Amino acid sequence: MADKKKCFELADIDPALECDAQDNMGGIVESVIFGYHDEVATWPDSPTPKEAALTLDQAGALEGDVVMANGCKAYKLNFTDNTGSFSIKMQGETGGESFLMELSLVSARIRKKILGFMNAAKGRKLFFIVQDNNDVTYLMGDKRRGALLASDSDGATTGSSPTERNQVSLKFQFTTPRALAYEGDCKNILTAASV
Repeated sequence: MADKKKCFELADIDPALECDAQDNMGGIVESVIFGYHDEVATWPDSPTPKEAALTLDQAGALEGDVVMANGCKAYKLNFTDNTGSFSIKMQGETGGESFLMELSLVSARIRKKILGFMNAAKGRKLFFIVQDNNDVTYLMGDKRRGALLASDSDGATTGSSPTERNQVSLKFQFTTPRALAYEGDCKNILTAASV
């Protein structure tokens, strides 16, 4: 058993007692980065063991950056404060487990631009970069699959009384074999790439 190659090196997992971990806060930053899946030239790689097994920290993060194709860029979507959420859930049968990443957000007031975004996203593979309020960033999308607009979101609704919010509620889903953080570029992709 000792000569069998290990993928992951297990370690003790202590309570998050570091100074910065004391500031645990829920929710996500009210702005996400997004773009079309087919406009990405290079995707980050999943961590793989080389000479030694991966530490748990290495096993929890992608390696590399999202790089846009020549002439393409990513965009920002700002949404209503305290309405966004991101989750990673286990799914699948034994022996076929995967993770479902889900991004839900609300944009107050039905507008032409948001309706246009719904039309542009319908049936198209996208990617999203989501940052939580603890400065951990996640990537929805990889070289094979993209995030998709879920048909079970609430969509656009006017509400039934003047005290209710007129809004567009959107949900995006992405299935991935591993739960990983993204530590790559979030700035250069917002400018059109050039060779």
